[in-house]
Amino acid sequence: YHTTPLLLSAMSGSVETLDFLLSSGADWKEKDSRGNNVVQLAALYFHVDVLRCFIRMNLEGLNVWKILVEMLQSEEHRRLEMAVRCLEALCANADSSWKDIMEAGGVAALVEILCSSRTTLQCMAAAVVCHMTENVAVCEELMQYGAVPVLIELLRGQQPELHSRCAVILADMAGHSSQYQIHIANLGGVAPVVRLLNSELQDVLLNAVRCVRALCVGCPSNQTTVAVSGGVPQLVEFLTVSSEALQEEACLALAELARGNRENQELICGAGAVSPLVQVLRARKMSAQVKAASAIEAIAYQNPGVQEQFLRKFAAKHLLRLFKVFQQQAREQGATALWALAGHTLKQQKHMAKLMGYHFILNMLLSTSDKMQYVGCQAVIALCRDSYNHQKGFCKENGVPPLVRLLRGSRTTERTLLSVIRAFRTLCIGVAHTNNAKSQRVIYAEEAIPTLLELLKHHESLQVQVAQTLACIMLGNQELQKVFWEREDFSYDVIVELLQAQDRNIRLEAGHALALFAYNNRSQQLAIRRKGGVLIQTYEDFLDSTDETEKAKAAFQIVVLAEVITDSDKVSLTARGITILGELLQLEKPSTVVITAQFLASLAHTRAGVPDAIVAMGAIGHLTGHLHSDEEEVRTACASALGYLTFNRHAHRLLLVECRNTPHTFKLLMDHLPEDAKICRRFTSEFKRQRTVGLPSLSLEQNGGPPVRQRFSKGTVIRNDLPRTGHNAGGRNCASRRRSTLHRPAIRSGFERTRSSPTLHRCSPRSKTAMPRVRYAEEPFPSSQPSLKTTGLSTTTYLP
Repeated sequence: YHTTPLLLSAMSGSVETLDFLLSSGADWKEKDSRGNNVVQLAALYFHVDVLRCFIRMNLEGLNVWKILVEMLQSEEHRRLEMAVRCLEALCANADSSWKDIMEAGGVAALVEILCSSRTTLQCMAAAVVCHMTENVAVCEELMQYGAVPVLIELLRGQQPELHSRCAVILADMAGHSSQYQIHIANLGGVAPVVRLLNSELQDVLLNAVRCVRALCVGCPSNQTTVAVSGGVPQLVEFLTVSSEALQEEACLALAELARGNRENQELICGAGAVSPLVQVLRARKMSAQVKAASAIEAIAYQNPGVQEQFLRKFAAKHLLRLFKVFQQQAREQGATALWALAGHTLKQQKHMAKLMGYHFILNMLLSTSDKMQYVGCQAVIALCRDSYNHQKGFCKENGVPPLVRLLRGSRTTERTLLSVIRAFRTLCIGVAHTNNAKSQRVIYAEEAIPTLLELLKHHESLQVQVAQTLACIMLGNQELQKVFWEREDFSYDVIVELLQAQDRNIRLEAGHALALFAYNNRSQQLAIRRKGGVLIQTYEDFLDSTDETEKAKAAFQIVVLAEVITDSDKVSLTARGITILGELLQLEKPSTVVITAQFLASLAHTRAGVPDAIVAMGAIGHLTGHLHSDEEEVRTACASALGYLTFNRHAHRLLLVECRNTPHTFKLLMDHLPEDAKICRRFTSEFKRQRTVGLPSLSLEQNGGPPVRQRFSKGTVIRNDLPRTGHNAGGRNCASRRRSTLHRPAIRSGFERTRSSPTLHRCSPRSKTAMPRVRYAEEPFPSSQPSLKTTGLSTTTYLP
């Protein structure tokens, strides 16, 4: 065979002998009688260590990778098989081997083997490709040489080993590019991958689940295809298997399958995924908990029905456990999943923030993780919104300094920075634009104002939000306003310029910032007017908009800024704004009703005449009607507006009539009135007094009918809403008096139309048998409201 000692050492696999001979000057270019060199002989006898030795030596003219790739193109089966085997073994332990194989032209040769009909060689070639496809360049060459249809065809075969390896290759390719995801789907590759989920081999199942996940990442069409192909039930079933690895991969696959896809969210929950996911969340293994939390976040995101299902299974309680672990990734995932369950309703978000508590919220704000900082800020906003107690409690727990630190931080992302700015705003104002002086003082003392002013000047994308926050910090606090205008360098010019911006939303929000500065503040209204004021033309587009939210905001602004708008009179502006809000209140869209009722609540305690205008537009009837809404936010907003309107004489009277006619309205009002909202005590005490005496509506009028008539022994008919007095109430004289009273209903009904909040005073009766005379005297209302004298009504009325 014309062999040499060096060739013999390559054939025997003796690395020590090989080293000795090469160091002694042996010629590594020698070949045997069949033309095999040392590399080829080592490969034919599968001496991988010898091949590694030659790779390490990097001898000139002896490129191991090139020689092995050339052997892949051989017609001799043994040479081809041994070359593939050696490449598989070498790739397993060499991270850079993919580049050498690709440069040697190995990708095309491997694809050609995959196209062959020899299963053993296909399996080995697929194994080599599996080690290479983590690199984008290799995937590009596979696409170039048409490997995808070949791999999909192999998935349809009967060889489990090929199934597993082809799934790995397709998963790697899909993970590198959305174009590859679509290409695989267009060639019909999704359904064969889903069919692999029926396999009985765990290795095949794991790789198939990973491939499903990779195909679904950010690809709605593939998410739908997987669901249509029946992949959801199998993935949900894997949550209950004994294999932790398969459970974890199923969690990740379900997360990507549901992310941003409402139909798949419902489908996954319908398949019974809620309980198994919570069960995985309760497992001891931290990695499984994190992956289950990821699935819960994706499945519950913006889906109230699914959120409710998870909350019923106490998922929030188990997610809170992730806050206590050391690994930051686990804490991040726990925070984002928990906030996904918080949904978008204020009640649910507030409930979730309460579960977190001040301690966890502060830990999130102090974290270096942007995700946790963001969730912490959102929790502060939810917890403190319209809640004086939580605003006070958060400040007491020293929650403001971490927010100020984030405001000043150079690494704070814009999303988190915006949340911080909104959190400051939420800490300062409550229901109906009432201010919290304590929170305002704490924020000012922590020197957040200079940083906010810097952002106002230099951060264009945040200018409007910063302006609104500055206005809220000053709102209703005369002491801070005085210090602010004396010390800080601030001008309305920036906000006035934003009113001319191209972006509609920026113009509208800039107007809202001005409205906040001017709200119940005559001096600031004059200051804005001195800067040139605002033209009504600025609001015309919004007042005529088809977007109801824009319309409501613009209407609120022109009422508040009536003194600032220079080209229209105050009365016309107020009337126009209140009219628009009154029209919007008649709509059924919950979000529109909520924002309209909130604006009406704020306007109800501004200048004189505004509450009367609100009442004149029929707001009382519409607001009481919305108290029966299915949406809790609607009921709460309307109850708040009604509470503030009860301080108005006319509104007081109309609402009292509504509550008398339907007593359940009063219960709805009081049940949904926010904790910090106000309601006139005269109103509540008068309703309770009338309820104690006996409301007319407690008879048939509950259903809209007339009062019930009762018959006594002597045939006398009386109304049940008239009180019986005197010890001879059942006698003839008393009955006669009651009969005469029935013929004079006009006096009482006239009183109901004109009296609002009467206080009961009893005069001494003339005799025991005479009807007592009852005098109703009204207590004075605030001077800002019309008095009885101005309406021509007497302050006392006597009823026989």
